[in-house]
Amino acid sequence: MLDSSIIERIRASMPSAELALADKMALIRAEYIETDLDDRLRDSIDAMLRTLIGRRAPEKNRRRDETLALVVVGEAGTGKTSSLDRMFRTHPTLGNYDILDSGCPVARIVVPAPCTLKALGVAILHALGYPLSRDLKEHTIWRRVHEALQTSGKIVLHLDEMHNLTDKANILELDAIRKSLKTLLVSHEWPVGLVISGLPSLVPAMREIDEVRRRGRFIRIPLLSMPTDSDLVDEALNRCCKIADIRVPDGFTEYAGSRLSHAGLQRYGIVVELIHEAIEAALLHRADTLDIAHFATAYTGRTGCGDRMNPFIAPDWPDIDATAVLVNEMPVEPVLPEDPKPRKRRARKSKA
Repeated sequence: MLDSSIIERIRASMPSAELALADKMALIRAEYIETDLDDRLRDSIDAMLRTLIGRRAPEKNRRRDETLALVVVGEAGTGKTSSLDRMFRTHPTLGNYDILDSGCPVARIVVPAPCTLKALGVAILHALGYPLSRDLKEHTIWRRVHEALQTSGKIVLHLDEMHNLTDKANILELDAIRKSLKTLLVSHEWPVGLVISGLPSLVPAMREIDEVRRRGRFIRIPLLSMPTDSDLVDEALNRCCKIADIRVPDGFTEYAGSRLSHAGLQRYGIVVELIHEAIEAALLHRADTLDIAHFATAYTGRTGCGDRMNPFIAPDWPDIDATAVLVNEMPVEPVLPEDPKPRKRRARKSKA
């Protein structure tokens, strides 16, 4: 996190017009459009919290100290991290989320890349305010993780970008990961609820953990599908433009929505980012109405692609590879040679 004094020095040096634009864009980016995913996440966290407080019941009424796991996966840019972040921040019992000494019972760790189980343990300790002063063995680090979670009062642990740990792990490493996560869930001293998020590639590893598969909830964030999701895109567009005081032409989403979804790889988070960048382009040009050209400008600024590869300009935009960057022309289709004509088999001469 940037030091506030550094930010204030930068703000003091900015022209008033730039400062006003920065503040308005901050308001626009803070606007959050809820989806059905938010209800599913909230229901899952509520179920996890009910399980966690249930461990306070008298010993004779408890079967075992075992909690829930929530596994949320989606392609990069689908909005899983921002959805989880908002859910934690707005939950009535999880106030002051992400502030170490606030008493919030949730700890969030971004799993570094690349990562080992030992490195993850070190990262958790650091986030909980217990940095290591010397190198320790893996099992010792994870024993301290359990102690630190209890000491700091954290009952929910969010491991974001978890695929950074599981994708490159070998069989022995995966087994150690499973055992460590299992111990967190069923610890007799201090069981915690696990929220694990990342790319879909981490699902097979999570399903191999009996406690996660049996006591877990798996949520996959789908890609956008147009025109089915046009209402969602339209709401995001109109609410952001309202904050910017920019008009959206009638029928704009019907015309530009599919292009926008294609340019954003059908990923809601990227689509929202493109909306923000198009609005910023409109504000920079002092426009009072949003136009497709503003999206074209935003896309060029993001990818460096020429007009021929810009989905907001090119007539054959469905054929454009929206993952390409710094490309000006459509790739030339390879000319494949014609299949050779089959050779005629020579008839064998019969032996006399």
